[in-house]
Amino acid sequence: MVNGLGGIFLKTSDPKLLARWYEDHLGIGFGTSTFFTFNWKDLKSGALCHTDLSLFPSNTNYFYPSDHEVMINLRVENLDTIRIRLKNDRQEVIDKIEVHEYGRFGWVVDPEGNKIELWEPPVQQLSEFGSESKLGGEVTGLGGIFIKCSNPTVLSQWYSKYLGLFFDNAAHQFLWNEPGTEKPSSTVLSFFPEGSNYFSPSEKRFMLCLRVKNLDSLLRTLAQAEIEIIGQPQVYEYGKFGWFIDPDGNKVELWEPTEAN
Repeated sequence: MVNGLGGIFLKTSDPKLLARWYEDHLGIGFGTSTFFTFNWKDLKSGALCHTDLSLFPSNTNYFYPSDHEVMINLRVENLDTIRIRLKNDRQEVIDKIEVHEYGRFGWVVDPEGNKIELWEPPVQQLSEFGSESKLGGEVTGLGGIFIKCSNPTVLSQWYSKYLGLFFDNAAHQFLWNEPGTEKPSSTVLSFFPEGSNYFSPSEKRFMLCLRVKNLDSLLRTLAQAEIEIIGQPQVYEYGKFGWFIDPDGNKVELWEPTEAN
């Protein structure tokens, strides 16, 4: 079934401009591309894996037939088995499979109209996928992706039934180890009700969460650059949180984990 979060794809008015902004202000090394690779290690095999944050132009047809602004990529063990099961249960499976040197791809649309990319990586990972993640600032990883939907409980049950994800309070944790330190960590997929004010003042249907080393220092730096900071930092048992608005109107959550996380 699903064994990891392969990527988060976002529509944006100017992918190159937004990529440069994230590199300049958060140290996320997009370089000359519009995607960034966060590396992680599989808990069971110890294999080096990755999750891509990719920016697409607003008029892309890659998200079709969905008209939503976000698409997730899920790593799977057996693409054919999952597609057969989804088809047998009359789910909206896109009628094509693409094969590339970096794996096999298929797509399904969930009950909320979100297009999901299913990626079966090659048995032997290519060397370029093991390249170093170029994080030059306070950001240390991808903490999660939050998505609005009409009924988080129903949608969570669908992802559990067909993709084998386990949701606790409408959130699934992808567990992994940090390369080099082998420290346990996680990335969250979480669903929120349409009426949630957690994404406010953004009107987008999604919100990114980025792991950071020093939240207070980063918020001061962003504020000095006249970037819109939302509210005051909040502290919970699992970490400290802050928020800002990027140039595309996306609200982004910054998470400084506790030592235990």
